[in-house]
Amino acid sequence: MRTTTPFEQLSPDIDQRWIALFEDRYGEGTYARLLDQFRKPCVTFAAIATQFGVTRENVRQWHRRLLPDAPRGHERQRLCRLYQQKRQVLTDDLFAGFYRRIRAAFPGQRVRLIPSRGGFLKRYLHVDGHLVALKRARSTGDAYVLGSGGTRADFIYFELTATDYLFVPRAVVPTGTTTFHDTLRSKYQPFKNSFAPLLTHVREERVS
Repeated sequence: MRTTTPFEQLSPDIDQRWIALFEDRYGEGTYARLLDQFRKPCVTFAAIATQFGVTRENVRQWHRRLLPDAPRGHERQRLCRLYQQKRQVLTDDLFAGFYRRIRAAFPGQRVRLIPSRGGFLKRYLHVDGHLVALKRARSTGDAYVLGSGGTRADFIYFELTATDYLFVPRAVVPTGTTTFHDTLRSKYQPFKNSFAPLLTHVREERVS
């Protein structure tokens, strides 16, 4: 869910002598700290200037010298808003739980948010191009009620408890509602606490 920017495109003209002179003046490790601040669009040049005890003009010159192709001005502000909107999605418990689990299961998996008015959707997202719907199952004491809602998603993630979930291909879930009894005989049991259906889908696509 990372914001893609050309911040990493360092200028080829920066040599070790410039870095040595910079750190001799501002302290050991300050060059790496400066680059780290530049790569965070919500850190303003004014804030960086205060950290280093220089003017904003000095910071602008450093930024242009080190990262000549990086966004600046209004574009940097736009990226900051985008970053804040993405962070806002993670304040949603259901979304945050899914995101934490999918990243732990598939560190290389590509998660893409779906834009909405004023931010991003919290109940739908794309994982490696597959649309995933996020839902909470309703506990009835001895079972869980699963609602498909007629979604057109490829997969549905049902949060059962703080520690358990189902990750089910949409085709397996009937339209309307169905019930999951947490027993070995349930057709949904193979989908409990596993993202295997997604991994299988990705493998099949690669083979085809």
